[in-house]
Amino acid sequence: MPEETTGDRGKTIQSVESALEVVEVIRQKERAGVTEIANELDRSKSTVHHYVTTLVKHDYLDKVEGEYQLSLRFLTLGGQVRERERLYHLGKDDVEELAQETGEQARLIVERNGSGITLYQATGDRVTEPITHVGSIEELYCTAAGKVFLAELSDDELDSYLEEVSFTPYTESTITDADELRREIEEIRDRGVAFDDEERYEGYRCVASAISTEARELFGALSVSAPVERMDKERFRTAVPNQLQNVAGVVEINTTYSEWTDVL
Repeated sequence: MPEETTGDRGKTIQSVESALEVVEVIRQKERAGVTEIANELDRSKSTVHHYVTTLVKHDYLDKVEGEYQLSLRFLTLGGQVRERERLYHLGKDDVEELAQETGEQARLIVERNGSGITLYQATGDRVTEPITHVGSIEELYCTAAGKVFLAELSDDELDSYLEEVSFTPYTESTITDADELRREIEEIRDRGVAFDDEERYEGYRCVASAISTEARELFGALSVSAPVERMDKERFRTAVPNQLQNVAGVVEINTTYSEWTDVL
């Protein structure tokens, strides 16, 4: 029988966990060879080779010039998952409109298991190379959308998060002090909009606002990102937040009156 391990969510199959760890390393690095993966996971090269060979056989990995990358099978899976997300159906047209109005990158973001995931994004005519893609996973503490999600937590939940999170300084502006982040979360609760001033991506600013249901249940977040040279202080702190909150309000109205139901 496959070797089992016991974790916080019950028994798991160790070989499946190992295969998923291999996939995650390749996702983070975009392309990697057996030696690089083995070093990252502290596994033998022969063991890693067995995993990548199996994943290639089942079309989850492609082998390119001696290295491995995720295959389009994951796009098939991701597309199917996104289709059942109500926010995607209700908000994608508004994201397109926001991208055109601002000329910048606009995104719909949801929170899953302590991370922000880009559900949908659109780019305006000023954008030549987006800094994220559909499916991008980002930590909550260093992004505008992530802070929106943190602001919706209770004080006890926020304290637990701050005790457990490992702060990675992605840039010189990344907040890595729990007390400083807690103060900023309080400000977000008051003003209803969150800011990321080059905290995740050097040279980029981002503004985000919550999308809630009529019952004030957090549904997701809407954000706009732009390079610093196109996002001066006035645009960053006033103009874009106003545009964002106007569109977020429309999405909230749609969630209230739409009869669209999740696909099961």
